[in-house]
Amino acid sequence: MEGKGIGTWLAALGALVLSASAGADEPWVAFTQNDLIGFKDARGGVKVPPKLSPMFTLARRFEHIIATGEDTANGYRSYYLLRDGRQVAPDSLYFFDNAPICESENSIRFRDRVRDKVGFLDGDGQVLIPAELSDATAMRNGMVVALKGATRSCVDPGASLEHCEHKGWSGGTEVLLDRHGTTLVANFDSSRASTLDWFSRQVSEQPSSDPRRVSFRGVDGRYLSFVDVEKDFAIWFKDEFLAHVDDASLKAHSYKQIWSGQGSEPLDDWRSVSTDEALRQYGPVLRKRLEVLRSSAGYGVRQDDMGWPFDPERDPQYFDGCGEFTQWRTPKVLAMEHWEQGSFEPARHASFDFIRTAEGYRLVAFSIPTP
Repeated sequence: MEGKGIGTWLAALGALVLSASAGADEPWVAFTQNDLIGFKDARGGVKVPPKLSPMFTLARRFEHIIATGEDTANGYRSYYLLRDGRQVAPDSLYFFDNAPICESENSIRFRDRVRDKVGFLDGDGQVLIPAELSDATAMRNGMVVALKGATRSCVDPGASLEHCEHKGWSGGTEVLLDRHGTTLVANFDSSRASTLDWFSRQVSEQPSSDPRRVSFRGVDGRYLSFVDVEKDFAIWFKDEFLAHVDDASLKAHSYKQIWSGQGSEPLDDWRSVSTDEALRQYGPVLRKRLEVLRSSAGYGVRQDDMGWPFDPERDPQYFDGCGEFTQWRTPKVLAMEHWEQGSFEPARHASFDFIRTAEGYRLVAFSIPTP
């Protein structure tokens, strides 16, 4: 009995430790009080009191490090905040589209404002990549597309750099770096970077012969290749989806809920129903439109970085800590009539929205205008 009691006590203690460990790793969630931002843990305990300015605090989840700031008696003060309360890299926030960014893969960009250079901090506030870059993308599968040696320029016609509202870059060299700033690919061609699946990386002695892949010669002489999502989807859409448009196949290739509209109305007016109900209501007209696409090939595909119809609160698996759609992890792709011809009109031509889940591409929305 004594041994059994000790065993039970040890098991309970182990469960408690595991529970505490899991809780410690859970993201904190933002809350608002008196127009200021704070963060709570999963149990509702306040971890950061509501003192952070919403101007600098876009993070809705706090995993390791966030960009933030406060309105003090001496004016605004910005910094990066760690979960242990430390404040690092003051007045060095990195902004994209005039908004602070969130961490990605336990890292976050910062900008040295004196030198106008970009670097990366890790989740512990330590410098991961020194601020020697003109600009850089967020971390994706331990890789960064960076711009080096560029010169500041002004996009606004006739405006000087001192009075410029929209600044950009001229010249420089694009490179692909690893997590620690080591160059993987020099003179990286980033023209298709937004459509690459960074998690599909392969290394080989020769360029990939797979038509879905894009290859880059690395500094070590080997080739890094990545799946181009648009190319991958185009092949799947033609060879798999359009090849089988019976109800069973459409259901197998559809999301659990499908949104539909006629294309010209606001997205908020689109209706969502279950897959079974969507096929019951729209199956015949959907099949007819898809059969026309199959025979004519009069369509084009493009990746879509909008999160619609998903919602950060309802579908957090598709969004980052700032509520931005994670198209680099769960890409959305559209097939659109007349897109290749450049004459797509929402009120006249059909479109079909897909999201790539762990099970593959799934139809999540479509518009078929009424004749």
